[in-house]
Amino acid sequence: MMTEGADPWKPLPPPGKPTTLSSRLVDPEIAWRLYWALDTDQNCLLVLRHDPANRPANRLPKLRGLEIKLQVQDADNSAILMLRLIDKEQREIFLRLCEDIIEATRIAGTEKEASERFLARTWRWHRLLRSGRDGRLSDEEQRGLIGELHTLRHILMPSVRMQTAIRSWTGPLNAPKDFEIGKVCIESKTRRGAATPFVNISNEFQLDTKGINTLVLRVLEVTSAVTDDENAITVTSMAREVFNEVQKRDSSVIEIFEERLLAAGFNWADDYRDQKWLLGTEYLYIVGDKFPKITPDMYPVGISRVRYSLSLQECLQYRTDKEKVKQLLGGGVNGN
Repeated sequence: MMTEGADPWKPLPPPGKPTTLSSRLVDPEIAWRLYWALDTDQNCLLVLRHDPANRPANRLPKLRGLEIKLQVQDADNSAILMLRLIDKEQREIFLRLCEDIIEATRIAGTEKEASERFLARTWRWHRLLRSGRDGRLSDEEQRGLIGELHTLRHILMPSVRMQTAIRSWTGPLNAPKDFEIGKVCIESKTRRGAATPFVNISNEFQLDTKGINTLVLRVLEVTSAVTDDENAITVTSMAREVFNEVQKRDSSVIEIFEERLLAAGFNWADDYRDQKWLLGTEYLYIVGDKFPKITPDMYPVGISRVRYSLSLQECLQYRTDKEKVKQLLGGGVNGN
């Protein structure tokens, strides 16, 4: 049970007005404006106040018993990223979540990074609470993460600066696309080898090109290794390969990379040696207007979360190569 001294919300008085919060600074030694807060219903909150220009652009998670909101305060034109506890019986767990977010945010180098870390840790907890497991990634989640890490290592890193490559990896934050560089985006998918000529599209936004110049669909064959093949990898070895490359070329963004791993549900302490994978051929496609896809403007308002299978056989005419993609990425960075 949480003691009174360990409860950071206990000393806070009730708010004076229905639309205000009662708050106090988490730690004056932290560079960012983090506050413990209470609303008029005596709900506990953790609040990050920041410049609107530094607000996270990615979708906010939905957690049972919790609410996360982003709003702009008219009085001083600042933005507020707030995490509110709705289920008061989960106060101790909520405190653990808040402490985890605070420690991740504390070491951020910029206010923008602080808001990104706040959101990344929230997504990490969202995935853990949703899974109900010991925290390990499922086989499908491992394959998906391997595909994104392989894209990062072999497409992004050879094409742009390391800092740009790591910051472009927005998939773990549940952004509409896995990688976003300016007006150029990449959606990473995996399939179980040539015998399965389909990939699963998780929602109607993944192949939507509205608001961007170019969308690349990258498909990588990732097959379960049934024997101790010397070429087999684990999700941990793939993460370690990328980690080492980041550390070698620009260690200043290693913390951001590890935040993305955590947001994806990966933890270095988890043992994945019982599941090994073989990597096969990659396929690259330019997603244009006539590319086979389902997008939000194709159906009435109110329908969402559309999942479907995409036949790669019908996408042959849209194939491209790695060099073309690298050129496109360079143009995205330069704003072309």
